[in-house]
Parts: sequence; C-alpha cells; structure tokens
Amino acid sequence: MHRQGADPAALHRIAVDLHADAINALSVTRDNELEITSVRQLRILEDAARQIVSMRLDDVKINDAAAWMLERAAAARRWAWVNPPVAVALGILAVLIGVGSAVLGAAMGNLVPAVLGAVAGSALLGMVVLRHRRESWRIRAEQVAPMIMRPGL
Repeated sequence: MHRQGADPAALHRIAVDLHADAINALSVTRDNELEITSVRQLRILEDAARQIVSMRLDDVKINDAAAWMLERAAAARRWAWVNPPVAVALGILAVLIGVGSAVLGAAMGNLVPAVLGAVAGSALLGMVVLRHRRESWRIRAEQVAPMIMRPGL
C-alpha cells in the first residue's frame, strides 16, 4: 500500500483510521476489555494490522499497535482443548475400544469385532476432537458472552 511519493501524513491518518476501525469492531465487556467474539472481528483485526504494516510508516506507536493486533489475532487463531480432562478420558476410551476389539477379534478368530471396534473407536476419537478442540477466540467468546456490553461487529 505504501507508494513512493505518497503523502506520509495521509498514510498516517489512514493507518490511524484502520486501527480505530479495527478496535471499534471488537466486542467490549462491562470491564472495558476488548474481546474477539466473531470470525468477522478476527478478520477485520488481521486485515487492518497487515495493511498498517504494509505502509511501512516511521511511527513507532502505530507500528506497535499493528504488531499488537497481529499478535492478538495469532493468539486467537491458536487451537486449544476445551475441558481437557474429559477430552483425554474420551480419547483413552476410544483407543481402548479400538485395541480391545482387535484383541477380542483375534482371540475369537473373527475379524468382525476388530473392524467394528476400529470404526467405533475412530468415530469416537473424531467426535472428541470435533467437540473438544476449537480456536481460542471461540472458547473465550463463550466464556465472556454474559459480560459483553457492546457486541461489536
């Protein structure tokens, strides 16, 4: 976005406006904490930060703000486990079903229990991952939902 010969003051105003728009897009709690509560907010934050960085301005404050926005977005995109003890227990159960059915099938000389157990164990493990692993911003959004004063975009 930074063009040779572009007016530095105009670029600075654009960067400040991008930053303000991104911050205003976020949700605000009753404690005046900024929170990312939607994928749209996350994208707005990332896009604004990237645009500011691409301007290559000589303003430490706006560059630091853009870096903070990028860090916040990266942290929000990290995947995390929801209720890890339950997820681990269900994961162990899924493995035990798969291994147990394989051992049972081998002991009986029958392939059917092993196949059924492998399918059931795999399905349970898949459900555990789908249900208990989410992006951090989604987990946080669920936690702060009752405290949101202004929902943002």
